[in-house]
Amino acid sequence: MAKQTLYITFDGLSDPLGQSQILPYLVGLSQKGYHITILSCEKKDRLDKELPNIKKLIGSTSIHWEYVIYNQVGNFLTRLSYIRQLNRLAKKYHSEKKFKLIHCRSYLSALIGLNLKNKFRIPFLFDMRGFWADERLDGKIWNKNKLLDRAFYTFFKSKEKQFLEKADAIISLTSSAVPVLQKNFPGINIEKKTTVIPCCVNTALFNPSPNLAPFPLDDLKKSDHLLIYTGSIGTWYYTKEMIDCVLEWAAIIPEIKLLIVTKDISEIERILTGYTTEQKQRIIYTSANYSQMPAVLSHAKASIFFIKPAFSKIASSPTKMAECWAMNIPIITNSGIGDNDFYFNQLKGGVLVTDFTNEHYRMAARKYLSLLNSAANYRSIALKHFDTQQAIESYSEIYNALTSE
Repeated sequence: MAKQTLYITFDGLSDPLGQSQILPYLVGLSQKGYHITILSCEKKDRLDKELPNIKKLIGSTSIHWEYVIYNQVGNFLTRLSYIRQLNRLAKKYHSEKKFKLIHCRSYLSALIGLNLKNKFRIPFLFDMRGFWADERLDGKIWNKNKLLDRAFYTFFKSKEKQFLEKADAIISLTSSAVPVLQKNFPGINIEKKTTVIPCCVNTALFNPSPNLAPFPLDDLKKSDHLLIYTGSIGTWYYTKEMIDCVLEWAAIIPEIKLLIVTKDISEIERILTGYTTEQKQRIIYTSANYSQMPAVLSHAKASIFFIKPAFSKIASSPTKMAECWAMNIPIITNSGIGDNDFYFNQLKGGVLVTDFTNEHYRMAARKYLSLLNSAANYRSIALKHFDTQQAIESYSEIYNALTSE
């Protein structure tokens, strides 16, 4: 008999993360015999664009997908309504399908999963995706000096303990996060029930093949030395520091340019108002969808991004890292993030910047130039540590263990 499982996510399948970090895993698990019901929150504009592709992808699988429309403009009452809608759907489908496992992506979904675990005794997989409550403080989404924000933080930190305690299995994105959790919650055997699965990449799609569909960049010359940034602007990403680093490198690499690939075009235009016309000539920006990213990355000599070094970021695994290494390009980033020290110091995945000063930027430039003269195989890092197929196998082992009679 097929094992019915429930997957709950507040990230949409139509979001870039949904297409890179949810759908590939669940499609793979469905091919291993699991009948998966997905409940998600979808943003209307993205859903309108991506719905045909998603339906095509899951059409021949045993996946059943239901969603609610999510409006990014709203308050905590709006968010509470989404939780209630998904909770009603979860109970409805459990009454029909008798789920053998609930897989919850991050904290909001885990509120529903924990409720179902307590009420129906269904095995509960807590897929953390980082230290969510702490991320919201570090990213200044919440302010501890505000009464309501402080109440939210306290509530979700107390729930975090319950999630970890009640979960039958836990997924952490990084190895660095596990001992921190174990220290913070000594009464819970976190190390025993945690599996580390970083944000992985479809290495067949992200492949530096000469047959990639072209992605033209009109402002790029053949002689340009292109660094690339992909993803959101702001919150945890240090966009200004990244631009300043590239401009400092221009004294050492005169042909250098920075390509910023983002959907936040108005925000990058706002940031660039603080730079001179001459400086802005080194910055190109555009947007691209997920399927175009391999072609976009193929233009680059290296990827660059800086993340705010904060407590919560030891639990982070940026998707862009795996994608860049799969395309065999090195990465310039900062230390203190996730398992970066291992991937960069031991596996030589690129260059770590240790401080956001011109002196440290110049030091990083010299290290980067020496890397270019090496015969490094960055794709091997992705193949060994970040391949989606490996993640599917890890998830499958957990699913099998939790659903065995």
